[in-house]
Amino acid sequence: MKLRNSLIAVSCSTFLTAAPLTAQEADSIYRNGAILTMTGDKPTYVEALAVTDGKISLVGTEEDALAMKGDATKVIDLDGKALLPGFLDGHSHYINSLLVANQCKLYAPPSGTGKDVPSIIAELERFAGERKIPKGEMIMGYGYDDTVMPGGRLLNRGDLDEAFPDNPVRIEHVSMHGAVMNSLALDYYEISAETKTPPGGVIVRKPGTQEPWGLIMETAFLPVMAKSEPMTAQQEIDWSRAGQMLYAESGITTAHEGATHLAQFQTIKRASDAGANIIDIVAYPFITDVDKVLAEHPVEKWTKYENRFKVGGVKITVDGSPQGRTAFFTTPYLTGGPGGEKNWSGEPTFPQDLANQMVKKVYEMNVPLLLHCNGDAAIDAFLTAFEFAREGDYSKPWNVTTIHTQFMRKDHIPKFVEYKVRPSFYTLHTFYFAEAHIANRGEKQAMYLSPMRDAIDAGLRPSNHTDFVVAPLDQMMMLSSAVNRISRGGAKIGPDQRVTPFEGLKAMTEWAAEQYDEQDRKGTLEVGKLADLVILSKDPIKVDPMTIKDIEVVKTIKEGVTIYPAPADAKAPIAAASDKTYSWKAHVCDMADVNSAANKTWTLVTLNGKKVTAEKPPTMKFSGGKLAMFGGINRLNGSYALVNDAVIMGQLISTKMAGPPKLMKLESEFAKVISSVEKFHVHGTELELFRGSKVVATLHSSD
Repeated sequence: MKLRNSLIAVSCSTFLTAAPLTAQEADSIYRNGAILTMTGDKPTYVEALAVTDGKISLVGTEEDALAMKGDATKVIDLDGKALLPGFLDGHSHYINSLLVANQCKLYAPPSGTGKDVPSIIAELERFAGERKIPKGEMIMGYGYDDTVMPGGRLLNRGDLDEAFPDNPVRIEHVSMHGAVMNSLALDYYEISAETKTPPGGVIVRKPGTQEPWGLIMETAFLPVMAKSEPMTAQQEIDWSRAGQMLYAESGITTAHEGATHLAQFQTIKRASDAGANIIDIVAYPFITDVDKVLAEHPVEKWTKYENRFKVGGVKITVDGSPQGRTAFFTTPYLTGGPGGEKNWSGEPTFPQDLANQMVKKVYEMNVPLLLHCNGDAAIDAFLTAFEFAREGDYSKPWNVTTIHTQFMRKDHIPKFVEYKVRPSFYTLHTFYFAEAHIANRGEKQAMYLSPMRDAIDAGLRPSNHTDFVVAPLDQMMMLSSAVNRISRGGAKIGPDQRVTPFEGLKAMTEWAAEQYDEQDRKGTLEVGKLADLVILSKDPIKVDPMTIKDIEVVKTIKEGVTIYPAPADAKAPIAAASDKTYSWKAHVCDMADVNSAANKTWTLVTLNGKKVTAEKPPTMKFSGGKLAMFGGINRLNGSYALVNDAVIMGQLISTKMAGPPKLMKLESEFAKVISSVEKFHVHGTELELFRGSKVVATLHSSD
């Protein structure tokens, strides 16, 4: 059966390392280009690079590289293009990449068409018409930027109600910390005039009433995030590949999921276990979901890759976004609060005492910490919590990164150096949001946005990030913003904080690898490291800095294999024989239309070695991507998908009816067996379920 998205339905084996070769023979050799190793304190170039078994096997002269050429070796002529380590994403929201392919892009120009309310409505109408979205179905958009709306005329509930009276509509704010919704969407998320604004939250009300009218932000938005629609198992596969291709198109070989809730963790884990990943994914469970994730994924498994996925640490959010006027500052906003509040300095997401305990919890878990802090008061709050957790002892190494760190003061930098805390900056704000920051915070504070120059000069090794989908996933634009610091309106934003192109690249490669504790395998071109590579149309170090943003990603390579552009065999269907053994992990079932188990009703014959004597034994049927089970009393339903003979199961949902105790016991035992099965075998009319080498159930079909 073919995967639905043919562009990304790539055989998992395509992305594994090539067959082992002799020590002298390379799989591929790159030559005749600007091969920038990213090692050391200044740009270093080599003539050639060789790859063997997915790792870099030579960095040096062309003569030495060609000595490793065998009959099967591919020699790639770079033709003057630049070859660098694959980019590591300093911070984004990977899980959102799975969704935005099905959402309307509403960034303001130059990244999109959302320059005002009429243009936003027009783009939504075009999107809904093109997709033929039926009445009653949710319409989603992202990238709405209220800071550039002319005359302060903001998108509101009434605009969306008038344009879409029959569809719930949810438009994500560009900060990803909130959304504007119409009446049907507000009803769906159970937000009304009676809904109280929680501490640290914002609900913009219609003037003169308590009716929600515009943005729902920060803690008030958390219930909306928690009620996200689940994907089917097939969508988890297809959308994971599609989302990762967005990263690959930008030269990224390691992606970041920056605030992971349990359901999102489960989605990523299921897709990873099914072999869907073409790049590495690192997730950071949000502090409120840490215990839930630990119950399914013990801390001993954290920071270790399985199927190109690992849990990297914990995420804590201290404040909101400066462009949304929810970041926490020591002085008031010049323009008031997002809901018209006077003398507004923003609010912390959590009270200081609670933030202290959260940071201490992560420290005691002995895992890395990511802490979101934008405003200077939020950075103060972080430092207070950090000092509380450490109790005066800073001798033990602890990998801590502050995300955004945009309004860092000069007096913060020595503390970061002393405590060995890494800032991850967000220099794209110097382009996209500088004018908003000048209006909201004043010119002096806005000019010191993301002070990368001072941080590097003090000895820090920061990373840089896009915060996708808040800003577009464009690594060359991000590099340009760090090097040039020119705003959307053409203003110079803190030119004294500009960095060199080499330093900007360091923040995307070697220093970002250190953020992930992966400097031993990524971030520079050195023998023994993974052959995660990117080929650029030009060398960013050797072009006019103002043209860096125009450099194109030509090719992205993961462990020696090209993943972007997608290889020619990416459209090949996934085939399966009618009589074979399939991998079956927890919550997995057979896939329809690929083997003889599909489209048949299977009746339970034996369970845990005992014959089933019930008058109406439990049954199962696999068809069209759906599993239907009837235990005799209750029905269980779920979705499933097949990727290269590995099957992944979505969440099973059961009815809650009661019946004869004996039958209920059999039904419960059968459900437990299903969740523990590791593989199954189809032979004719018999289906065997295995745990290890033991048959735990047999089923028979008369279809």
